[in-house]
Amino acid sequence: MAFKTTVDSRKCDGCEECLEVCSTGVLEMRRGKAFAARPDDCVGCQSCVDVCKEGAITVEDTRVQLSSTCL
Repeated sequence: MAFKTTVDSRKCDGCEECLEVCSTGVLEMRRGKAFAARPDDCVGCQSCVDVCKEGAITVEDTRVQLSSTCL
């Protein structure tokens, strides 16, 4: 899993716009709120973050960061 998608259900208003822009189907609705149902499918494009007016979604890059020495 290279990216971790999280939805703050307290902030989510259930508009479903994030579901519409997610090209990999990571998000789905549960109890009227967005939920990261398939987080392993996230490619890190952050389209869901950009479209969320409530700021309820975060996408964290969990890949190992190489130092400048290693690069």
